[in-house]
Amino acid sequence: MTTATHGAVGLADYSESGPRIEERRERQRQEARRTILDATEALMLEANGSDFSIRKLGDKSGYSAPTVYHYFGDKDGLIDALLDDRVGRLAEQLEQVDPTGDPRVRLRAMLLAYFEFSVTNPTFTRLMWTLSRKGESRMPPAMERVRMCVEESLARFGESQPPGGFDTNAAGRVLWALVYGLVSLQLTQPELTQDDDLAERALDALFLGMAELEKDSR
Repeated sequence: MTTATHGAVGLADYSESGPRIEERRERQRQEARRTILDATEALMLEANGSDFSIRKLGDKSGYSAPTVYHYFGDKDGLIDALLDDRVGRLAEQLEQVDPTGDPRVRLRAMLLAYFEFSVTNPTFTRLMWTLSRKGESRMPPAMERVRMCVEESLARFGESQPPGGFDTNAAGRVLWALVYGLVSLQLTQPELTQDDDLAERALDALFLGMAELEKDSR
């Protein structure tokens, strides 16, 4: 092969590999973010909170502090990104629930999924209920997707009830109050919530009570 031919092939290879190079770089960026977030989660679980240094995160993740700051801005941005990523997984789980079938069963399953996520990830849950160092809410944007899933399921449940007597808005507030209360109790006084099926029995009792109230109103 002549030098000219070799050069032409080289230019062609470079032209064809341009998009591939960008794809590889994007994969590397996503991998870096995932690795840093996973390391952040591990450190938060070890510290039972956000009391860790970026230097320690660098040691655990293998990425330097400048790289962490490049992707997430600061420590608050890092924690917010982790919360949004993990709550986003819950949102994806709820969004994949079959919308057909018994509306009460679907709504119950969604509320229990939120409860299980909250008590299984207490460090995240506590952080979501606090403010950042900037005084801003830590409630991640993905939580809005969770709420939308539950509210849509609640609306379907309301539509399945006989006309009159069922207040969807009031029912939603009561259901959220129950679930938030159960989560708070589990995190602050776990000795009072040792029954594995407490959340299930509490929701079933509430649904039964709502049905009785509906009968009385007709």
